[in-house]
Amino acid sequence: MLLRLLAVASVVVLVLGALTWLNRRSLAREALTGWLESRGVATRAVVEELGPSTFTARLSLGDPRNPDFEAQQVDVRYRARLSGLEVVSVTLRKPVLRARLTPAGVKMGSLDPLVAEILSRPPKPGAKVPRIRIDDGVLVLRTDYGPMRVTADALVDDGQLKTLTATSAPARLRGRDFDVAMGAGALTEVTRSGRAEVAFSAPVSRATAAGATLSDARLTFTAQLPYPDVQARRGEGAVVANLTAVGARADVASQSLETAEFRVGFTGQSRGWLNDLAVRGQMAGSFTAGSGRFGEARAEAIRAAITSKDLTWTRAGGDRVAGVVTLSAAAQVFRAADLRLSDFVVAATGPVSATANGGKAELTGSVVGRGAWSGMGAPVAGDAGSVLALKRAARGFRIAAPEVGLTASYDRRQPPSWSLAMREPVRLVSDSGAQLLMTSPQRVSLSGGGLPKVDLTISRLQLGGAPSADVALAVSGLSAGPAVNARLGAAGRVAMAGGGITFTASRCADFAVQRLEFGANDIEAISGRLCPAGGPLFAMRGGAWRVSGRAERVAGAAAFVQGRVVGGAGRVQASGSGPNMTATLHANTARLEDTAPETRFNPILMSGDVTLREFIWRADLAFTRPDAGRLGTALVTHDGRLGFGVAVIETETLTFAEGGLQPVQISPLASSVGSPAVGQARFTGRFDWAPEGSTSSGKVIIPGLDFQSPAGPVRGLKGEIAFESLAPLKAAPGQELTVAEVQSMVLLTGLRARFELADNLLKVEGGEASVGGGRIRAETLEVPLAPGAPTRGVIYVEGVQLHDLVEASPFGDKVDLDAKVSGRIPFEMTGNKVRISGGFLKADQPGRLSISREALTGVSADTPTTLPSEANPNDTFTDFAYQAMENLAFDTLDVTVASKDDGRLGMLFHIVGRHDPPTKQRIRLTVLELIQRKFLGQKLPLPSGTGVNLTLDTTLNLDDLMADWGEFQKARTPQAPQP
Repeated sequence: MLLRLLAVASVVVLVLGALTWLNRRSLAREALTGWLESRGVATRAVVEELGPSTFTARLSLGDPRNPDFEAQQVDVRYRARLSGLEVVSVTLRKPVLRARLTPAGVKMGSLDPLVAEILSRPPKPGAKVPRIRIDDGVLVLRTDYGPMRVTADALVDDGQLKTLTATSAPARLRGRDFDVAMGAGALTEVTRSGRAEVAFSAPVSRATAAGATLSDARLTFTAQLPYPDVQARRGEGAVVANLTAVGARADVASQSLETAEFRVGFTGQSRGWLNDLAVRGQMAGSFTAGSGRFGEARAEAIRAAITSKDLTWTRAGGDRVAGVVTLSAAAQVFRAADLRLSDFVVAATGPVSATANGGKAELTGSVVGRGAWSGMGAPVAGDAGSVLALKRAARGFRIAAPEVGLTASYDRRQPPSWSLAMREPVRLVSDSGAQLLMTSPQRVSLSGGGLPKVDLTISRLQLGGAPSADVALAVSGLSAGPAVNARLGAAGRVAMAGGGITFTASRCADFAVQRLEFGANDIEAISGRLCPAGGPLFAMRGGAWRVSGRAERVAGAAAFVQGRVVGGAGRVQASGSGPNMTATLHANTARLEDTAPETRFNPILMSGDVTLREFIWRADLAFTRPDAGRLGTALVTHDGRLGFGVAVIETETLTFAEGGLQPVQISPLASSVGSPAVGQARFTGRFDWAPEGSTSSGKVIIPGLDFQSPAGPVRGLKGEIAFESLAPLKAAPGQELTVAEVQSMVLLTGLRARFELADNLLKVEGGEASVGGGRIRAETLEVPLAPGAPTRGVIYVEGVQLHDLVEASPFGDKVDLDAKVSGRIPFEMTGNKVRISGGFLKADQPGRLSISREALTGVSADTPTTLPSEANPNDTFTDFAYQAMENLAFDTLDVTVASKDDGRLGMLFHIVGRHDPPTKQRIRLTVLELIQRKFLGQKLPLPSGTGVNLTLDTTLNLDDLMADWGEFQKARTPQAPQP
């Protein structure tokens, strides 16, 4: 701008000097104005003084109301030469140039054609250039962003700018993307021995551009440069330059620096001209800041340095800067949320390059420092396992990255890209012995120091004010709180913002826990997955954490209640800080299964709400059958500090009906309660636990129940069963159930039994029932709950009439028995197979027995009579035996009962009595028939009153009989719904 002004002034002065020979001011003025106006420049010139070697004039160029250039006084010194006038010097006093800055360059209105004409003429070789001085010059520059005003004093001698002193007025420049408010700036230039010394200084009160803001800053620039040789079009020589920027505050997005200072110096050589100018040399820079904020992170005592021994700037083929640089940066303290780094030093070296369209850097560096993280708070009483190890590891650690490669590139037509390469692993070694190892920018592992093993894969890492990354996480051996040996697998995005950290899962996180420790009441084999539910799955800030998601496929087992949960699903929300924790869990559904050795109940469905407040767990649960029928509720309370808890369980009054709910659908223990069962039952129970163990109790209340049993229909079962323990199942002794009647082979009425349940064994004591005018009583009866185990017992029979029992048996049409007996029958029963050993029955009074001949096989009888007999009886006497059993009135009857090896039931009868047919019988024989014994081999009537001493040994296929009876019961009983 200044050179253009001086060129125009010089031409105008030369024209004025040539016209002084006209010796008339008016002619000189007219000639000057005519020459300028011929070039389109409106001119006003007033020649005030004119002498042989000097003249003085006033000059105005352009619109008279707002001239593009004007000078209040122009002093010209000249001398005459044979070749014409030679201007020696020109002094412009208080000149004013008005111009406009546009994207195409500086425009000076009406002077633009004249300037183009002058600049297009190269100076003549050896031509003498006048000395030009400007005193109190003013440049008024209009721009699209605001006006600027510059005052300057300058001296040009022999075509070189010898001195320049310029001051810019305070200005504010505003555009769409920037806003700069500057104070008064100063520029000086001095040329000595072909070198120019330049100094510039300007305050910036506030400047914003591209989201960055600089406040209360001062820029200072000094340089020693070769003065350009315009004729030779060369600018070669030594270059020494220094730039200093000092600012009270600088802000970029969410990052800021306070009391920052930047210094850079360059020493080198330049060559070439404007279009191929190249500068090469050494550069050294430094940066310091009292403090800085980077998002939520803060740093103190920041220091950085940059050097290059071979930095080159060239304009050939486009502006380009390239060189090998060495960088170093350090911060005394760096804090990001709960992370604190101290003595943190970063160093790197490598080639960098930049053009107008972008840049590239390939650096190899190292990082060292110490750190500490307090995100989980200080260790406190109650911390255990991995939590305590993590807190200890985070209290202090060393950082060492000995060799890290960074490649970064930027092209304004594409998004920036960068990559990291770990030429040696990066280590974080804790004072506690834990170690974090990064083998690549994508692979991180953690182990040692009592910590769980962690494998982390990182991708899409973004650094800056809010660092974030996609991660895949695998954790094993984690112990936290009551959880022992937990495993976790998750994937998602980790982000740091607002002083905290969040994890937003991209898929469900799988977890498994070996056990939750609660003293003697551990929960074991916990597993499932936690799925995202519209927000971060995990968040932590300032030591406070939060988990929010949807649980699926949750399973766990509680040995102390002999149960497990599978298929759990619902919403989970939990938060905490230090030892304090709150949680809300809503279980949409879960399947509760029995794990007792002998199943107590069939699987049921569970739903409800679980909360944790001030270390107290509370649960309000509802239970339903798989067919959606309601069963009951449970209220659970657990004190997490003391380890005490209670669960109160209560069913609704369960109504059993034909074609509806049946007991076997609820419990396999009710398998003997065959369908159709009609009636009601209800259960109440509770579990109490403490760190040293647990207790349980319960009660089954049966107001009335009719059902089908293996022995036949049962009517009127009533009573209560009180359990001393539910896990294992144990009923208190001395309890009693009653049954109105059992419609078996014979009608049993008034059944009453006292019992207890322990060690999966039902023991009946004092059970009795009325049957056949007498009673049967159980001396002992043990019914195991284990499938396939035998039932054992001893039954006492007291005065029971056998007539109805025989009539109901398969051989009732062949045997008729009127006998009231008592005795003892020990037995063992497995399924439908009954085995009896040492059974004995004896008739309490005389009775009668009638057995048809078709039912008898293998009979041996001792029948003494008053008639003579032969040593070897023939068929006549065998027939007498059959007649005796067809109509036998006995006085005594004994029966020994025992099972055979082949499973058949052996019965040995001993009967003493007499033949007592309905019609009195006698034998009529002649003396000759007796002598000749002709009656032998004939069938003769056995005389009435004949004494009988009978031993009858027979067997019965009791297994087939019991199987047939069972099939008969099934045939007349509707099928029960399957559980």
